[in-house]
Amino acid sequence: MGLGARIKQAVQDWLEIQPSIGESIVIQEVNSFKGTCFRNLLWYRGDPAELHQYYTQIDDQVGNSKFWAALATTGINFRKIHTGLPALIIDMLADIVVDALNKIEITNNVKAEEIWEEIQKDNDFKEIIKQAIIDVLVEGDGAFKISYDTSISKYPIIQFYSGMDVDFDYKMGRLDKIIFKTYYYKGNTKYLLKECYSKEGIKYRLLKNEKDIAELDEVPELKELQEISQNNFIMAVPIMFNKSKKFKGRGQSILEKKIDDFDSFDEVWSQWIEAIRDNKTNTYIPEDLLPTDKKGNILKPNTWDNRFVQIGSAASENEGSKVIRESGQFDYEKMLQSYITALDLCLQGLISPSTLGIDVKKLDNADAQREKEKVTLYTRNKIIRVLEKVLPTLAITCLKVYDKAQNKIPGEYEATTDFGEYSSPSFEAVVETVSKARPGQAVMSIERTVEEMYGDSLTKEEKAEEVKRLKEEQGILQKEEPSVLGW
Repeated sequence: MGLGARIKQAVQDWLEIQPSIGESIVIQEVNSFKGTCFRNLLWYRGDPAELHQYYTQIDDQVGNSKFWAALATTGINFRKIHTGLPALIIDMLADIVVDALNKIEITNNVKAEEIWEEIQKDNDFKEIIKQAIIDVLVEGDGAFKISYDTSISKYPIIQFYSGMDVDFDYKMGRLDKIIFKTYYYKGNTKYLLKECYSKEGIKYRLLKNEKDIAELDEVPELKELQEISQNNFIMAVPIMFNKSKKFKGRGQSILEKKIDDFDSFDEVWSQWIEAIRDNKTNTYIPEDLLPTDKKGNILKPNTWDNRFVQIGSAASENEGSKVIRESGQFDYEKMLQSYITALDLCLQGLISPSTLGIDVKKLDNADAQREKEKVTLYTRNKIIRVLEKVLPTLAITCLKVYDKAQNKIPGEYEATTDFGEYSSPSFEAVVETVSKARPGQAVMSIERTVEEMYGDSLTKEEKAEEVKRLKEEQGILQKEEPSVLGW
């Protein structure tokens, strides 16, 4: 033992210092992964009745102090309004990404490219991709399942299972199995089919009431299922845009860190509407002037068409009973500032207000608007980076499944995906900036200009004719090059 260590030991012995025994902290998770997916799905569905039922039945470990968990205690009911903002954000992001998808191309096999085109048409591929993006943004992850059923189609069938209906099994940190879960109901019996997809093939397991193992023929729809072995590739493709720190090996929804912000935003808007209702013009009517029906019974006040406050009749000889009308005071500026702040918190890091069509002219100057627009591009690019890996893998897997169904050895394919750069919301700003940098110069070719302007509204022949006409107007003529030998 060195001199320093002996001095330290002597000081500890003299002061009787005891080493720390550590601390034990127990934290209880409110939701499982499946429960988290279900909660996020309720926010996307946007039904106020469902949100109210959910939050009044769970214990969130913070005293159920959220707006959607609040209950009336004085007998005076209040209206809860959901703005629908989570669904607007997710649907807009999905539309932006899908609209930018130009094509998925098989680069090393012309015949495979033709088959892939037919597979896309048969599966309504873009619609599947759009719904998959929505499900992953809501629930965190999911997987494409590729199956084959000649009674439905001669091509592979692509289905997407969201996070609640799929499990991932990892080995040494690498994905080993994907388990798809499907429920069937026969009378009072609930069946759960688990389809295990791995490199070894496909295996099925049917559970009755989620406990007992059952035979596949107990469910008529499953009696023709056949297990597959010796596949050497997984007939499924997982997808997630963000990895969860809470649930290892699973994805994270973009709503996960914004739930409290959405709850506060709904509270602000509900209070705004309630304040408008409370600050309507009130009518104070003395008892002897209260409205009555034909039988002389006093009519009860109604919230909308017959709203008044009953007061005592005047007892003075010099002053008769009068009906008094008073207007309430509504603090518009305070409400607006609360609304803007809550909205800003909901959108931070996800999407720009202008992308959602929110008028921000009164809130930001032009520079601030352009900076906020970058948020949409960042989120979009993050989604696209994942899809640039997932979609080619999906195309290659579909072709391998097709080969296997044709009793062929699965081929080796290469695929690429193309997303249009000009489909971003800031295209106009880019063109304006480049035009200023090159004054008086064309920033796009005539062919690209026609393509961007007309898109799919014109055929290739019509676009070529339009390009030819524009070039002729500019004095650009195209002639065949004469042969040197005069042939």
